[in-house]
Amino acid sequence: MPAERRQSGLSPLEKEVDLNALAAALLVASIAIAVADWVAVALANRPVEYATKVGVMLGLIAFAVALHPASSAQRILFVIALGLGLVSDVFLMLPRDLFLPGLVAALVEHVFYIAGFRVRDFDLVWFAGAALVAVLSVIAFLPPILRALRRSHDSLILPVIVYVAIFAFMVASAGGTRSLVAAAGALLFFYSDAILAWNRFVRPIRYGRVVNLVPYHLGQAVLVLSLLA
Repeated sequence: MPAERRQSGLSPLEKEVDLNALAAALLVASIAIAVADWVAVALANRPVEYATKVGVMLGLIAFAVALHPASSAQRILFVIALGLGLVSDVFLMLPRDLFLPGLVAALVEHVFYIAGFRVRDFDLVWFAGAALVAVLSVIAFLPPILRALRRSHDSLILPVIVYVAIFAFMVASAGGTRSLVAAAGALLFFYSDAILAWNRFVRPIRYGRVVNLVPYHLGQAVLVLSLLA
């Protein structure tokens, strides 16, 4: 009973500080699990990799739920996006070739991120600037990937083009919020997928899976942080 009275006697500011401390702890835990995942992937320890890969996304979902966002509606949309990201991760890490279902889950994930960005204020100039960066990035990465797909995975060409177009629009939408945090998170996420495709279809990159995962996890974490902006 005394503990309940102490809790109920907290001011709104004190309760907010307490919840923000929980959010910070969840963010730190998510990053620690991500680092463990990178090490597991580098060492080819599949059991640990499977556990930590799921753990990172669950941690980021918990972090998103615990923090105090600028927009509750945006938080809901981002949590759904993170859930879809988790589904995509599971598809892509399984031994079976489930690249296309993973691609579809990730595409829908980007749609929810776009919807989340549109909940916030929109600035056309910032949107155009981020769109330009996205288009230049697509020009740099996509042609070699499409050439590689044409040689070995012709059926994936159209899905990949659609996916990249939606992803580029997500990056532009992040910029349209005038949040450098959101734009940075979206770009990290974008480049992680470009590395994944390059490593999978164009030519292997040394420690390519780790190089893909680092910006992916950081990008997702930074996107959740943008909820505070």
